[in-house]
Amino acid sequence: MKLIRNCIICGKRLNINLAKDRKVPRHFYYFGKMKLPVGKGRWKKVGKSTVLSPAIDKITVAKWTGKEKEIEYWECNRCAKD
Repeated sequence: MKLIRNCIICGKRLNINLAKDRKVPRHFYYFGKMKLPVGKGRWKKVGKSTVLSPAIDKITVAKWTGKEKEIEYWECNRCAKD
């Protein structure tokens, strides 16, 4: 299976040949899918969290109220190593 994607950091075109077991080749890095905010909207505070450590002050948790676009996060070997 052949995929054509772009590196999220430098924009380089990535020609990815997946094996039958769908493992990603070693010179490409796939970090999963993520959502990016697009269009009009705002960040709404929804709470606080101590996820990092109880010793650190609580951090604010926010949610985007507008539309979101889901993307695949790929990096080329050079960008992943930097």
